[in-house]
Amino acid sequence: MVDMPFGVSRLDSMLNGGVPTGSVVLLATEPGAGGRKFAHTSAAINALATTNNAAFEHHYRGIDHEGVIVPATVHYLSVAATADSLETTLTETVSSEIAAQATDGITHHDLSQPYFEATDVPDAWYQHDEQVSTLPGADTDGDAVDDSDGTDPFEYAEDVGAITDDGKGEERPDAAADETETDGDTRSMTDSGGHNAPDTAGILSALRASLDDAVGGNLVVIDAITDLDDLPDETVSWDAVVRLLRGLTRLVTDRGGLVLVVADAEAVTDPQLGSLSAAATGTLSFSWETGGSQRARLLSIRELPGALDRLDRDEIAAFESELHDRGYDLSNVRKIH
Repeated sequence: MVDMPFGVSRLDSMLNGGVPTGSVVLLATEPGAGGRKFAHTSAAINALATTNNAAFEHHYRGIDHEGVIVPATVHYLSVAATADSLETTLTETVSSEIAAQATDGITHHDLSQPYFEATDVPDAWYQHDEQVSTLPGADTDGDAVDDSDGTDPFEYAEDVGAITDDGKGEERPDAAADETETDGDTRSMTDSGGHNAPDTAGILSALRASLDDAVGGNLVVIDAITDLDDLPDETVSWDAVVRLLRGLTRLVTDRGGLVLVVADAEAVTDPQLGSLSAAATGTLSFSWETGGSQRARLLSIRELPGALDRLDRDEIAAFESELHDRGYDLSNVRKIH
């Protein structure tokens, strides 16, 4: 079995290196309880492995396990952070030094335009010249520049690329380009006179396109899938969101890699959150400990196929967490309930 690290040092150590590739893990988080910081840490530390190997080994406290690969690329999909603000976003969790070095290894997908087009937010607040940032470290011919300084700690994953309907590896046409209306996500192709109108992709079409490009031997962070619940039902229905996540799970199972899906637990109902959890392969729950004079962030491993059974039988899969310059990590105190 091949594993991919979360980038959260103590958790990866307990899991003997990470989680099996082909996993889609839901990060269900209460406000400020650590789910988003977990995602930021995962993106930053895994990207650091490709941009500054020595810094990665220093900060991550390397894992010495066979069959562990770091992602070939890190992709960050969001409607809030822009490519220009991604480094600032990461510094909310990791040190500014780590954030600056890690940003060069992250491909950012800005989904703000198709998202906000379905709202009453003014165009000038979210329009940008570019929707997807070019992966830094590439020259003008598109060839990647090797900025690492040292021997890679793990064997790197290969970008599998697009799969086809017939499984033969040939390039397939973009199905999203032919859509006119699917799962409540609308794309305008012609105006009332039958002439070609501006091709404006709906948010689900844009999200599908980004995922189709990103999935395959990579770490992908979606921040946050519950943002889609804010949109009108006629634009995006919740059933369509759940189907998208279920289809994504199938895609990642085929292509490999790891996808982390942030879900704000208080932004949706318990049944909605449960439907997301059922569509993913695993769920990590982030909450605040109740009672006592001090508040503590808790991580509970709700479901993690292929990894949960690696914990000792006497361990309860709920842990206190802490924040330091390396980002989110488990503390030395284990909560036993």
